[in-house]
Amino acid sequence: MSEPISQLWRSHEWSKQETKRNQRRQREADLVQTVRDVFKEHHRVYGCTKLLKVLNERVVQINEYKLRRIMRENGLYSVAIKKFKPYKPGKSDGMFAENRLQRNFAPFGLNQFWCGDITYIRTNLGWVYLAVVNRGTHENLVFHSDRGSQYSSRGYRNMLDSLGIVPSMSAPGCPYDNAAMESFFASLKKEQVHHRSYADIDEVREDLFKYIELFYNRKRLHSSLGYLTPVAYRLQKLIA
Repeated sequence: MSEPISQLWRSHEWSKQETKRNQRRQREADLVQTVRDVFKEHHRVYGCTKLLKVLNERVVQINEYKLRRIMRENGLYSVAIKKFKPYKPGKSDGMFAENRLQRNFAPFGLNQFWCGDITYIRTNLGWVYLAVVNRGTHENLVFHSDRGSQYSSRGYRNMLDSLGIVPSMSAPGCPYDNAAMESFFASLKKEQVHHRSYADIDEVREDLFKYIELFYNRKRLHSSLGYLTPVAYRLQKLIA
């Protein structure tokens, strides 16, 4: 005996609804995987704001509320960067320069000020040092640093003088005066170095090249640059 028409209709409707539910579940799973992939692609350092910007640029249909929910439910938390703790100024001596930068970390053009600093990284063979600064030679350039012994040495000051570079230095024990470099090293340590174990200096070179040149300069969005990468920001300034 055949089923009543009404029962067949209900069975057909249930099947259609179940198909739609399965499709919605699959779309949600695909979206979650996309968010995971983009989060991982950017070294797991992006919070919701930057991640949403990247997803929107890739024409992924998602809003901030839904992205926050997905990140929370899937444990996609960005690496937190500690705030600076200023030190109490003290007496010091050496060949120091006045602070010409005065925390002006947004100059009107490129290569007006360079900031530099040194940090150390542990390997199985001992400590290695990383010194960071821009490249190239430019006129009327001011180079800003802290008052470390390397930067206050006579040889270093003579080198700047021979290149026509004007020195600038932070106040004693005040990391805020060189916040641009402090911020970079904080990102480097939290996002990359602290998650690695290095055998020797060659591994450090390879890993930091990938982070600095391939990710930080070319892929990582910076809120201080209007959510551009450093390379994109530099090109924008050159064209303007």
